[in-house]
Amino acid sequence: MSERAPKRYTDGSVTFEGGVDSGVMPSEVDRNQVAFAVNASFRQGFVSPRPGFIQKDMVICDAITADNITITSDITNITADGWSEECYNPSGLTGILQCALPYIADNGRTFILMLISGKVWLYDIDQNSVQNISTSSSFYNPSNILDGWMVQAENFVIIQDGVSDPLIFNGVGIRRANVDEIKCGRMMAYVNGRIWYALENGFSFRATDIVYGDGTRASVLKETENTFLNSGGDFAVPSDSGGITAMGIPGNPDTSLGQGPLLIFTPKYVFSINAPVDRDVWKNLNYPIQAISLLTNGALGSRSAITVNGDVFYRAVDGVRSFIIARRSFNDWGNTPISNEVLNITDNDQTNLLWASSAVVFDNRLLMTAQPRYNSEGVIHKALLVLDFDLITSMRKKFPPAWAGIWTGLDVLQVLKSENAYGDRCFVLARGADGSLQFWEISKSEKYDKSVASDKKKIEWLIQTRAYNFEIPFGLKRLDSGDIFIDELDGANSLDGQTDYVDRKVSFNVKYRPDQYPGWIDWANWSECATTDQCGSLCPTLKNFQPQYRPKMRLPTPEDTSCNSTISTPTRNLYEVQMELAMRGFCRIKSIRVHAYD
Repeated sequence: MSERAPKRYTDGSVTFEGGVDSGVMPSEVDRNQVAFAVNASFRQGFVSPRPGFIQKDMVICDAITADNITITSDITNITADGWSEECYNPSGLTGILQCALPYIADNGRTFILMLISGKVWLYDIDQNSVQNISTSSSFYNPSNILDGWMVQAENFVIIQDGVSDPLIFNGVGIRRANVDEIKCGRMMAYVNGRIWYALENGFSFRATDIVYGDGTRASVLKETENTFLNSGGDFAVPSDSGGITAMGIPGNPDTSLGQGPLLIFTPKYVFSINAPVDRDVWKNLNYPIQAISLLTNGALGSRSAITVNGDVFYRAVDGVRSFIIARRSFNDWGNTPISNEVLNITDNDQTNLLWASSAVVFDNRLLMTAQPRYNSEGVIHKALLVLDFDLITSMRKKFPPAWAGIWTGLDVLQVLKSENAYGDRCFVLARGADGSLQFWEISKSEKYDKSVASDKKKIEWLIQTRAYNFEIPFGLKRLDSGDIFIDELDGANSLDGQTDYVDRKVSFNVKYRPDQYPGWIDWANWSECATTDQCGSLCPTLKNFQPQYRPKMRLPTPEDTSCNSTISTPTRNLYEVQMELAMRGFCRIKSIRVHAYD
């Protein structure tokens, strides 16, 4: 009797606009998703590396006056007014980053204010220079405090550390708050013409005077309106709430300022403050100014509670949450976070360090710090969680947001965004390997990382696919081969310091995992050469190189030598197979296919 020929099976993924889902077993991941990703982007249905990080080679200027230091003529020139004409440049910016805030001047120029070990520094984004503006010891705050808070109200920035009198920056210099101005406090928000801020005790909060109350912008700094609650003027949260941790402002397009009610976050509750502009009518209202909006899972960090259109996203104990979705789910039995797709990351975060988390919305992505670690100079974050709002958008269809896994490569201290009428830019304050503070910019389309030390650095990225069972979940199969379809293959690399490029290759390393095997088994390792740039002085003529494509890169049959000793079975014999693809360099993965036979 003749034997039946083995039947061949094929499974795979054609597109990847669904992003990452690590919250379910790999076989339950949707076909247009992957189980996990590092440094990946999922836009237009492809998988590609994240945009490049670009280090800013900034000029550091430590402001020096003739009053507080003796300067020799070979270092700087001292003018009659006491300011130096040139900068004394320290070798690097060091210290504890307590907080940072983008600042928009009245003329539209953008800066970043930083409180570093008690001193205020100003980073000029256009000039790519940073300057110490704490020109006197009277403007120094304690240097050993790990946290701080800033808010911009009109052209002023108020700087708090919870123990010192506030510092006020007016676009030119800094000063201490006067006795009739804002008091020592903690987190702040500028809402509907007033600065709301938490007091030192962490449970009480109050508001300053209304802007232009006395005809000037500076009235927003004062505290002279105190008729609420029989002249008391303070609000408070319950003692069992855990204290105030953040303030958020959802957007509202049907108001004069585009702002909704102020949200006061605690670890346990969320309160909403709906206060009229005129403080004189507060005590005569027949509805509560302060009301409980959520009864569970509030925010843990002030810089990670951010406005996303009409919503506020924030980091809670159990993951990333949306205020609107949490409110909508209040009548359901389960009120869950929106980050279950990256549960393997959020579940392993150190909860006691989440106060240091920060987040921005940039290029239609939510970037939120994750994996915090403590060291002697504060809290660093080993990764950024990424939620993409713009996977595929057209007039005819729009895909829902999807998680893109994590982005790594920097020890992130804080992520922040500057914006003006001409666009927005995203910056990362990071801790360098030598302990210095570094400025990095997250690009929108760069294919490579660029540091001060190297012109271009290939991005290392990784995806883990869903578990493919070939539509026969209970049928034993034998893994045969696989195919990967890519385009936009770009092998350009940085100069090696001589006359030619190091290499023009994109490397691939593929592993597989049979069934629920605890580790990954090597499958194939190779490189694809793709010249897309000029080769310096060695090229006699100019050529118009273009990114390349590979319609099908065949994965060979895995070796038979691997054996699962636990169940005494060759690893090629399986019910389902999961793949891990690690790449170094730029390309876009269009589709993945895997073959097996019975």
